[in-house]
Amino acid sequence: MMYREKIQPDPSTCSYVFNAYVERGFHSTALEALQVLSMRMISHDPNTLEDVREEYEDHIISEEPGEAETNIAEIFTHSENLAASFLNLRWCSIMGSSISWVPDENPWAKRLANSYTAEMTAAL
Repeated sequence: MMYREKIQPDPSTCSYVFNAYVERGFHSTALEALQVLSMRMISHDPNTLEDVREEYEDHIISEEPGEAETNIAEIFTHSENLAASFLNLRWCSIMGSSISWVPDENPWAKRLANSYTAEMTAAL
């Protein structure tokens, strides 16, 4: 519903959703959700995400020790949400998730969309 209403997630939302899945033992789903919410913290618009991909990807997948973290820490002075999304995405990448810059293609996002559509259809 947040996505449909264009409500941008914040670091707290990411944390609550991630922890809820982890506490239930759904670790891969937790990473999928964290990735989608973090991408949507950057932008809801897929075109915007594609436009900034090259610029932002270095902050997320850099293999230079400490370089990405230093760059992300500098971003905190301008935008805490953007920096938090980078840290979340970097952590997802370190944990072995491939980073998709199209959140709607993420399995978690697809399951939620299908579930929401089914609920809305049943309610009619």
